[in-house]
Order: sequence, then structure tokens, then C-alpha cells
Amino acid sequence: MRLVKLSAAAGYAYLGLFLAAPLVFIFWQVLAGIGQVYTSIADPFYLNLSPEAFAQAVYVRPTDPPTLVIRGPDLGVILNSLWVALAVAAADTALGFALAYVLAKYVFPGRTALGLLATLPLIVMPFATAYVVRKFLDPRWGTLNWALGSLLPLRVEVSGLAAVAVVQALMYLPIAYLNIYAALARVDPTLEEVAANLGADERRAVRDVVLPLSTPGLAAAFVLVFIFAIDDVAAPIIFQDDPAARKLLSYQVYSKFLDQVQGQISPAAAFLALILLAISTTAFLAVRKYVGLRQYAMLIRQLRPRVYRPGPLGKAAIYLVAFPLVLTAAAPLLGALALVFAERWATTPLPEGLSLQNAAERLAEVFQNPLFLRGVANTVYYGVAATLVMVAVGLLIALAAARSRGPAADALDALATMPIAIPGLVVAYAYFLTSLHLTAALKPAAPALAQALDPLRHPELYLIVGYSVRKLPFVVRSIYAGLQQIHPSMEEVAMNLSDGYLGVLRRILVPLLKTNILSGALIGFVYVTSEVSLSITLGALKGVGQDTAMPITAFMRERFESGLYGVQEAATLGLVLVLIQAAAIALTTKVLKTRYGFVL
Repeated sequence: MRLVKLSAAAGYAYLGLFLAAPLVFIFWQVLAGIGQVYTSIADPFYLNLSPEAFAQAVYVRPTDPPTLVIRGPDLGVILNSLWVALAVAAADTALGFALAYVLAKYVFPGRTALGLLATLPLIVMPFATAYVVRKFLDPRWGTLNWALGSLLPLRVEVSGLAAVAVVQALMYLPIAYLNIYAALARVDPTLEEVAANLGADERRAVRDVVLPLSTPGLAAAFVLVFIFAIDDVAAPIIFQDDPAARKLLSYQVYSKFLDQVQGQISPAAAFLALILLAISTTAFLAVRKYVGLRQYAMLIRQLRPRVYRPGPLGKAAIYLVAFPLVLTAAAPLLGALALVFAERWATTPLPEGLSLQNAAERLAEVFQNPLFLRGVANTVYYGVAATLVMVAVGLLIALAAARSRGPAADALDALATMPIAIPGLVVAYAYFLTSLHLTAALKPAAPALAQALDPLRHPELYLIVGYSVRKLPFVVRSIYAGLQQIHPSMEEVAMNLSDGYLGVLRRILVPLLKTNILSGALIGFVYVTSEVSLSITLGALKGVGQDTAMPITAFMRERFESGLYGVQEAATLGLVLVLIQAAAIALTTKVLKTRYGFVL
């Protein structure tokens, strides 16, 4: 079918031009300056395996009372990024499995409340949640030492890399939990019954049946959390007062991006971006390959999961461990919301003077500030524009992948999924560097075109394209799933009665795929509006002014870095961002006339 071939060509062209080409350009930049790169990377700042790397990891500071300081080993930028991301992924996978198993396999009072609390951190308030964790961990006025003051003979200080790991573990726990829960819910319950009939107790059934069959969910949870953690730049920015928190790949790429904007071109920046890209894609491909080596399919998928009633010890574990765990994970979001309602939260362990009037006044200030209004308008504009691009491109790619066979279709499907493993900072850096060289090359022959493509004058174009590329996998997977449920014979019959495949697409496929398209569009929109990496880099290229290109998340970063008085303004902007996402979800739910969850 000609339209399917054209769809495949359009998909390859879009991803080749806006994903592969900029990444290849980074690689070329590294090769061009390989000598300078080697000199820079050989510095212990990037790789440090000396005994001194562990000297300040954990120690006791002689204060009154003594202070237990937990900072984590400082192994240099590259190894720091690896150990922090691996620790976060391992912790969240383990905790997520325990939480998902409790919710999937046990019946107990409060089960629904536990499930809702476990998903609460999915509401995104970039920077604000990390700032609240910093308040919790503050050694002088922090909530942690206030709560433990009467129980421990010393103070606890979690800072540096350890603090970044704590923030990320709390932020990404719901992602691990939901992926693992979905895998556990798909395990055929009759297999557990067979194991029980053969004499296996619950513990052995979990070890020999449930755990192996839920491997895809565990692997997906681990690699997603790992990629999100290694790409995260919000937590390092919030804890940047500690030099160790700045020694992460994400922060270094971000800071060197700012240096590039000021004209300090360095091949080491391209090399760091390339390392970040290589680590993320290697983890993604390795897990995909490992999962693909075995068969996890089950014959029966529609039965309810086998459930148990917990014994006294089980109930104690649920109420004394599981509930405190989800409350701890939800605490940063609740604290971020409290910042909006509080009169102040500076030198006390908890926010002071909570009132609705404070929140109303702060929201009014946001909507009376022309710069913040510009940020809100930019966020909505970028979200809508990128979503329209994603739907158009995603429909073509999903159609080509679902209705054609062979290596080319498989490669297109893999290429469309790959952006989920590519850090946003790498995309931002690649776009900036490529567009700078492109405009410099165009300037002598076509100055008007060069000016229109100048990223320092018009970053909006690169933001929309970058958002659409990064979030494209969510739209493609949603539409692809819908196409798999439509038998091709229906299209063949329709083709004989209509004006070719374009008519089939317009009159048959699009109406039947309406729910999938809207679902994918909603997911894409929500993730675009909460995107951090592209927003604080490309979005800040024009700076703060009446024609600023900054979306809400970029304004939040700017307000947090402005000092104490900007913190509550940033949290209020975060609340506005949440309200925009909630409005999109409510509108789509009304259109679809159904409720549904959406995560990854």
C-alpha cells in the first residue's frame, strides 16, 4: 500500500532529521576535539577512584550534639552519575515490588487508600518537591531532625549526592510501583494454585512463579527509573550549594550548556552529553535484550489475581511499613502544596500560618504578573503545538509499524521508541549546537532564513520540535495498540468501497482510533507541560523579558535560584502547572466519557 510506504518514509525523515542528525553532530564534535576531550576527562573531577573519594562519604562531625553526615562517595562526575542512578533504580525497584505485591495480592482495610497514596507523587511540581526534601533534611531546622530529636543522641545530615539520591528515589517510586503492579496483575493465578497444590508455600510461589513471570515489569521499572534519575537535573540544582551535588553528568551538561550560550565552546561538553546518551541507551537496549531472551506469555490473562488475607505479622508490616513508606513518598508533594498556603517556611521544621487566603493572594499575584502570564501562555502553546505534531507523526509511524513487515518496519518502531531512553539535556544540547552551526552556514547566502532559525532569537521552534520528539513514544505506543486491535481485513474491504487507503484512514481508522489518539495526545500534553530539561535550557535562551520563551518550569527554576522570597512564587507556579494538567485530563475524560489511568 502506497500510503503505508509514504508513512514509513515520513517517519524516517522526521526522526532522522530531528533525532538522529543532531545526535550524530554531537559525535562529530567529540571527534573533532578528541585531544582536548581527553585532557579534560582525565581530570579526577570526572573519574576519581582514589581512597579520598570515600573519605567524606559517611562521618561524624564533632558538634554538640554530634552530627552524623551522610554525603555518599565522590567518585567523579561519571561514576557519581552511575552509582546514584543505580542506587535509586535498585531501591525503587525493591520498594516498588514490595508495595505492588501488597496491593496486588493482599486484601485488607485501607487497601484503596494505600493505592491512592502510592500514586500521589505522580503529580509533578518540578523543583518544588526537591526543595521540600531539602527542607526536610536541613541539619538545623529540618523536619527529620525535629522528628528524631528525642529518639537519637545525634543529629543527622543528609547532603550532597546522598540527598540527590533521596529526592530521586521519592520522586520515581510511583513509576516503579505502577510498572511492577501491572506485571503482577498479569501473572496467571492458576500457576500459583498449581504451585500451592504441589506443596509450595506463598514465599516459594513468589520466588519460583510470581517473580520470574513478572520480570518484564521489574526490568522496565528498573531501566525507566535509572534513565529518569541519570537525566534529572532539578534535584542537583536544588542541592547545588554542596559541590558534590554538582558533580553529576546532568548538572555538568546543564552548566556547560549555559557556558556555550555565553560563547565558551568546549568539546568536553559534547563528550559529557555523549556519555549521558550512551549510558541511557545502553541500559535501555540491554534490558530490552535481556527480557527478549525469554518467554513470559501466559495462556490465561483475564482472571482476577490470586489474593491472600495477611496474618498478624503481615498486617503489622502493611500498617507499620507500607503506609509510612507511601506517606514519606507523598510528603514532598504535600510540602510543596503547603508552601503555597503557608505564610512562611524558613527556620521552622514545618510551614507556618497555613491559610486559603495566602494561596488565593499568591495565585492572584501570579496572574497579575505579565511575565508569569507569559510563562503560562508559553506552556499551553508549546503543549498544544507539540501534541499536534506528535499526533500527526505518531499516526504515520504507528500505521507504518503496524501494517508493514520486515526489518525496515521493526527499525522504525525501535527508532520511534528510542527517545524514551535519550536524556532531554542531550537533545537540548544537540539542538543548540546543530542550530548554531546551521545558522552560521546559512548566514552568508540566506540571512533571513538564518535569522529565523537562530536559536538565540527563536528558540520556540526548537522547543516544540524537541518536546514532540522526546514524548513521541507515548503517542506512538497508544495508537499502535489501537491498530493491533483492528483486523487488516476490515481495511481491505473498506478499500474496495472507498477512494483508496487515504479514505480508509480518514473514514475508518481515525474514527476507530479516536480513543487511542486522544489518550496518546493527553499523555503527550501532560508530559510536555512538565518537561524540565528542554525547558530550562532551550526555553531560557532568550532570557527573562516581555518576549521570553520560558515556560512555567523555566520560571520555577529561575524563582528558586533567586533566593528565599522566590520559593513560594515558584511553588505557586507549580500549582498552576498542576491545574493545567488536571484541566487537560478532565477535558479528555469528558470527551472520552470514561476514566482511565495513564502512566508510561
